Amino acid sequence: MAELEALQESKQEGSQAISQTDLLMAIPAPLGSELLTPALQNVLQAFKLLSSPCQVVLALPGENTQDTPAELPQNSVEPAPDRPLRYVNYPLPAAVPGTIPWLPNAATYREIARLAITLQARACTVLDTDSGFSRDSLTPEKLTLLIDPGIGGSFDLVMPLYASLAFDDLVNKSILYPLTRTLYGHRIQNPLATEFQMSSKLFPALAANVVRDSMQQGRLPWPATIAASKNLKICQAQLGVRRPSSADGIELSDALAQLTGPLFLDMEDNAALWQRIRGSHDVPIFGAASASTEPTDTVDVRHMVEAFHLGERNLRELWALILPPVTLLELKKLSRLSPDEFHMRDTLWARIVYDFSLAHRLRNIHRTHLFGALTPLYLGWVASYAVEINQSGIAAAQQRVEQLARAYESEKPYLLSRWRWPDRFHP
Repeated sequence: MAELEALQESKQEGSQAISQTDLLMAIPAPLGSELLTPALQNVLQAFKLLSSPCQVVLALPGENTQDTPAELPQNSVEPAPDRPLRYVNYPLPAAVPGTIPWLPNAATYREIARLAITLQARACTVLDTDSGFSRDSLTPEKLTLLIDPGIGGSFDLVMPLYASLAFDDLVNKSILYPLTRTLYGHRIQNPLATEFQMSSKLFPALAANVVRDSMQQGRLPWPATIAASKNLKICQAQLGVRRPSSADGIELSDALAQLTGPLFLDMEDNAALWQRIRGSHDVPIFGAASASTEPTDTVDVRHMVEAFHLGERNLRELWALILPPVTLLELKKLSRLSPDEFHMRDTLWARIVYDFSLAHRLRNIHRTHLFGALTPLYLGWVASYAVEINQSGIAAAQQRVEQLARAYESEKPYLLSRWRWPDRFHP
């Protein structure tokens, strides 16, 4: 059984000490935080379960950047390890009101990647970038599943695979997962996950990630799309059920802008790549899937359907700037359905997302208005999804998401045509 090998005390200068780093592990808990001690205990236990020894340096948030590893105070973890742990600091950017608190920040990822390059680490594990996130749910066994494929195996990116509940992470299920799968050909179910493991092959891309937007998040990092674009080896690790962090106080249109907008920017930058990709394939999965204990209560869709109806009445002129006439006609027909009958075809929803990605690229309307116009359409999809789950049962939710992803793939020729000839509406 492998034991954690921390960096040894060395009288020699920087480069020799730096060369001893196998893994940089970023933990979003500063020194003195009540979250740090339990997190370190889980980390130490996880490293005892790894298939091969690993020399680690911790990356902790602090006020100032600290590139040279320092010894972690002994009282930071109980019981104290036999060998001293070392850490470096990365600065956290100032919080901006109105943004999703758990969303990864481009500046944070740049600093972590820069430190990994400086330390010449072989790999880097990011355990979220939100200092308020509880680490209690990430057990040593789950940490091992996240770390071992990269350290003990040959994978360049290990992404988490969560057993999310049927009505959690619906933006991911309806847009992020099926769209990234269709664009880049890898079936990574949580492409914007905030905990992952990456090899040194991804460090330069994240370290050079440029902020393109005036919002605090800037250009969000997408390790999954970076790895796919470089044809690197990707896998997923089963980390069990994780309820999403709260987005209370964030308007739905703002949430859609912060989650979906960066992916639309990513589409612009990588258009030459994703236009050549056809179909998708599974990536290896490590760990066993968790059994679901989800409640089976039905969801009331009336308010969502009413929001869709209101949007169809008030946003027709705006939708006409984004959507082709045939789509507008289908939406008009949907507006006549009662809540119990409401059903939005998967291919229709896929085309709507594709058309909004194109409008985002063309900037023919302000992006704030763009995501405001998407909001009632998204609520219409959620209502349609909920009606189906209410009728077929919770067990069908995962199959329903896969069915939607296949529809995105089947409609990719539509995206290609619209992207290349944006002025031509297809009847």
